[in-house]
Amino acid sequence: MTFNTKQRAVIERWIGRAAPLQGVYFRSVEYRYMDPKDVLSGTGTRKYGGRFAPKGVRAVYLSVTDSGASKEVTARKSRLGGTAQISTGKYPRVVYAVAVDLQKTLDLSDLGISLVGKAVVKACLALDSLEPSMELARELQAEGIQALLFPSVVGGDNNLVVYRADCDRKALALQNEKEVIEQAKRIAAKYP
Repeated sequence: MTFNTKQRAVIERWIGRAAPLQGVYFRSVEYRYMDPKDVLSGTGTRKYGGRFAPKGVRAVYLSVTDSGASKEVTARKSRLGGTAQISTGKYPRVVYAVAVDLQKTLDLSDLGISLVGKAVVKACLALDSLEPSMELARELQAEGIQALLFPSVVGGDNNLVVYRADCDRKALALQNEKEVIEQAKRIAAKYP
């Protein structure tokens, strides 16, 4: 998909409305990826891509709630594998609380979206194709947008994708790192 002239004009207006974003968001990871040094690296997205993040882009996905973060991971695994490969009830996960401090964020739910804008958003949130969202991400990143808040396609809470290349190290910070490490030590001690 290539955005037409009217759609590009809408996207340019959106970029002009980028605003700071601060708060705590959540990231769900499998135990094998729970090392705090890796949780916010964006390495997985660089390798595989995702909604609003083309392959090659280091991005971190977060959710407004911890349950939303886990729900998104389950849905993504289903999309990649064709069937649900994991369920939150079957496989253990770690949910990190992440403090966010960004200067240029777009919120797709707060743009006063026109009919043309709604068409762009609908294409970007389509279940059968990630290409429109990746195309939009390329344009946003070219303009220095650090993150995009967008509705979950699996229902429920909003998600946030943060483009690591456009942020300094202090833009994202784990809030519950010590608690997660202590819990992992307690679990490991039970199984010598």
